[in-house]
Amino acid sequence: MPLRHEQLAAALERGLAPLYLLAGPEPLLVQECRDRVLAAARSAGYTERETMQVDKGFDWGSLAESAGAPSLFAQSKIIDLRMPGGKPGRDGSAALIEWASAPDPDTLLVVSCETWDGSSRKSKWAGAMDRAGVRVDIWPVKPQELPGWIRHRLRAAGLDPEPEAVMILAERLEGNLLAAQQEIEKLALLKGSGRLSSADVLQSVADSSRFDAFLLVERVLAGDLATGLRVASGLRRTEVPIQLVTGALVRELRVLDSYLAARRSGENEAATFRRLNVWRSRQAPMRSAGARLRSGNLADAFKSLALID
Repeated sequence: MPLRHEQLAAALERGLAPLYLLAGPEPLLVQECRDRVLAAARSAGYTERETMQVDKGFDWGSLAESAGAPSLFAQSKIIDLRMPGGKPGRDGSAALIEWASAPDPDTLLVVSCETWDGSSRKSKWAGAMDRAGVRVDIWPVKPQELPGWIRHRLRAAGLDPEPEAVMILAERLEGNLLAAQQEIEKLALLKGSGRLSSADVLQSVADSSRFDAFLLVERVLAGDLATGLRVASGLRRTEVPIQLVTGALVRELRVLDSYLAARRSGENEAATFRRLNVWRSRQAPMRSAGARLRSGNLADAFKSLALID
């Protein structure tokens, strides 16, 4: 039965399996699972590793040849088979099923995939590997789970984040776990340990082009045309991809549109901000924009953004 990635560490403590299948659409989590398996294997005496990249035209015969090749340096070896597409094809499926039917006792096979759809999960080769070893299905972190994921990672890095600091990172990183982990590592280097405020996060991300797009949005919401134009000029000068800018604008204008609709329906403002995950420091600009703009203004803005797209 497939494990979740959170269960892998405990499984490794019970001992190494003959083979591992690590698969899911989150590159960071796939990488971390692979690193855990490789570290456990090294501790168990697997001192040699061969990495194979499965691409178009990959020779699946080389898998068996590599396992059977004698080594001058190590008795036990790891084959790190990276198959990003999660589709081995007919020859690959046959090779993996054959391996799973009789794993080489001196070779640990670690297969990792970054595309993992329903057909891959239900395939015969994946089932065979699951029965013969350990399979880890890595699921995407859902939007509602992201703040908790970030909070856990910050605390693991020695930081005690304020709730608003977590929400800033969750909103601005848009579910990109790799970027989130990089930002957490940067914050840990800058802060060391201890309390992490929203001001700390905003200061840390101020020089990032990805976040500068959000700075533009904040200035637009606040009605600060002069600063907004300066930020836009800087984005253009540093060749920030237009998709980052338009994406940030569309996202925030959609939140504003929902805020205006809630106001028209008579919903309590505090409840609206909670429902839309508008953190405290963004509430004043959102309120200001709501007082200045109407749905017609937003419709024109969405049309312009669609034309740009």
